[in-house]
Amino acid sequence: MSTSADLRNLCDLWLRRYRPSTAPVARLVCFPHAGGSASAFLPLIRELPEEVEVLAVQYPGRQDRRAEPLVDSIEQLVAPLADVLQAQTGPPLVLFGHSMGATVAYEVARILEQREAGPAALVVSGRRAPTVNTVSAVHLYDDARLIDELRSLDGTDSSLLTDPELLELVLPAIRNDYRAVGHYVHRPGTPLSCPLTVLTGADDPNVSAAEAAAWSQVAAADPRVHTLPGGHFFLFERPTEVCAAVVGAISPVLPPGAPPLPPGLPGRRYGTPGPSARTPLPAGAPGPARAGAPGPARTGGPSGRTDRRGVRRPEPGAVSGADYVDRRRTAERVRVSADAADSRVHPMAEVPGWLDGYARAHHFHAEPIPFDRLRRWYFDPGTGDLRHETGRFFAVEGLRTGSDNDPADRVQPIIAQPEVGLLGILAHEFDGVLHFLMQAKPEPGNVNGLQLSPTVQATRSNFDEVHHGRPTPFLDWFIQHPGRRVLADSIQSEQADWFLHKHNRNMVVETDAVVEADDAFRWLTLGQIRQLMLRDDLVNMDTRSVLACLPTAGGASHEAGTPDGGEEFAGALRKSFYDETEPLYEPHAITGCLTDVRALRILRQQSVPLEQAYAHGWERTETTIRHRDGRHFEIMAVDVKAERREVASWTQPLLRPCSQGLVALITRRFDGVLHALVAARSGAGTLNVAEFGPSVQCRPAELSGDAPPYLDYVRACGTDRIRYDVIHSEEGGRFYHARNRYLVIEAGAEIPADCPPGFRWATFGQLTDLLAHGNYLNVELRTLITCAHATY
Repeated sequence: MSTSADLRNLCDLWLRRYRPSTAPVARLVCFPHAGGSASAFLPLIRELPEEVEVLAVQYPGRQDRRAEPLVDSIEQLVAPLADVLQAQTGPPLVLFGHSMGATVAYEVARILEQREAGPAALVVSGRRAPTVNTVSAVHLYDDARLIDELRSLDGTDSSLLTDPELLELVLPAIRNDYRAVGHYVHRPGTPLSCPLTVLTGADDPNVSAAEAAAWSQVAAADPRVHTLPGGHFFLFERPTEVCAAVVGAISPVLPPGAPPLPPGLPGRRYGTPGPSARTPLPAGAPGPARAGAPGPARTGGPSGRTDRRGVRRPEPGAVSGADYVDRRRTAERVRVSADAADSRVHPMAEVPGWLDGYARAHHFHAEPIPFDRLRRWYFDPGTGDLRHETGRFFAVEGLRTGSDNDPADRVQPIIAQPEVGLLGILAHEFDGVLHFLMQAKPEPGNVNGLQLSPTVQATRSNFDEVHHGRPTPFLDWFIQHPGRRVLADSIQSEQADWFLHKHNRNMVVETDAVVEADDAFRWLTLGQIRQLMLRDDLVNMDTRSVLACLPTAGGASHEAGTPDGGEEFAGALRKSFYDETEPLYEPHAITGCLTDVRALRILRQQSVPLEQAYAHGWERTETTIRHRDGRHFEIMAVDVKAERREVASWTQPLLRPCSQGLVALITRRFDGVLHALVAARSGAGTLNVAEFGPSVQCRPAELSGDAPPYLDYVRACGTDRIRYDVIHSEEGGRFYHARNRYLVIEAGAEIPADCPPGFRWATFGQLTDLLAHGNYLNVELRTLITCAHATY
């Protein structure tokens, strides 16, 4: 048992009393950030009322404890501090920790509450919630990268970062503390009963709004969350506002009869921010009159959450404020827009010049680099997986697969991105015609840099603002917004050969409001986009995917009929899209084919460490992870410089295919009705065994053994049978120069109605009806549906 003398010695060792108080009404204990010391809180101590006694924790290995060994474990720091603070008597105890100190203060509070000696309140600052599953590898950085990390946080004197002697003194403690943070694992337990206040910086590159809000998961009562202007070290940039929030946390826990805390010395302002106070937009973010202005935000119900911009976010499943429009009525309007080859809003003649001019005016460059130049990405030493240190965005992992057609299991790299992203196109009616707000957007993997993209194209990490850059324009129209009308909304998959179970929410939302957009955006009809679909590498994969989800069945004008457009195939295709035709198969017979395949086909999938792929033909070099036979794909890295993206510079891995793909849709008329031949296809990362894909989908240069069904027919087709033939790039945010040749072919009786197992004939209207639901049509087939629009 510790004696009182031992506790006094421990107290003197761990705590610094820079400003004693003769009659304190509360005692505030401050826990420093990684690499920090007790004196870091001096600027705040000067701002706080004299009635608050302030103690600051001094960790071993710095300042007056420099001779002591460093402690590289949160648990080892917490144990003696809990003993010291449990021995404190007198006024209510309030704990306040910043960054790493927030984690230490939280764990101390947990121990004290277990001992029934809990603090009166806890204030945490500049730290994601302990329940947020992240991996930090900063302690593994070399000195140069560690200094770059410190510089990016803007909390260290720049003169120190250039002084070799000072760096030699401080870097060991900084690296040690990052190691403690990196190895920290939260242990589930009883939520804290004391009041919790959370402070976060609006532009903190290490803590997103969602990660700060997640502190609610460890508290019995909802915490008060204050978002203040500034970066990770906002408490030094905004000491007055920070002290106001701290005073606001202390005041409710003062003992009965204690005098209220005074406003402080002259000139101090303790206007405590309210819980719904809005945070100013970061510098350079769109204002109310610019692209992406959120407009009036819907407050939602009590279960809603507020993001760092003060916009109320609904909980999952909350769909209030949205009007889901009748599909048949939408199909009629889609047909009208598809027939509108031009528009007075943005004439077609000006569109190529807009795209070319935008590309010239806004610098964007992606340079391949070795893996060791990746910033904030690392190879996990235990698994070999390539990960981002936040644990967000995506990772490159290993996937073990097997099937009934191939008894030997194989292991390959795969992109694991469990977040559901958002692909959204905003629609508005001009002169009675639907127009769609399209964006000129560069991606690091695009063949030509700039491509025509949806209004919003964002991963969940983007719109949670993990990147800490500018907010995504127009995002709120797709998450919640009063007066919006939803024309299409479904969860759709991405490339299953390269992604593990990857999905995006595909949405088209209509607004009656006049929405202003900057020079990155143009309002185009579907007819104008159809024309752009005839150009190689111009309309990106996400646009093709979303537009395919627009309903068409039943969209024909019953008064005028559906004109044939002057071309026999074009007329038949329009009827297949829009008319109520007699199909070869009823819908349940089409979906039943896919159900049979899913029930009977075997697809084994198991996530494994990436390093296991190296025993299955893969190898890692300084610049790539590749297969030794030169087939399939490789993982590479790029350094990106961008003027008009949410952040101006970043590095990331990309997947680069080793050859160009061939994707073909065979069509044929039965009883005068045009049908498309689709096939149930499985990829390594398919979520539910199989989805319908094109008639042919392969990489011819990499085939060995028998050719897949219909490939020889497609290769032998003459130009008289080919109705569409364009090369399109795949998703440029994850794939580097990934291209497929997309073909639509009109066949005759040489292709019989009877087809191999797993194949079905469907009208284009039936296919767009299936796209009201997820996991029926793969992304290549969705692309071909949009491509087909360009042929009539």
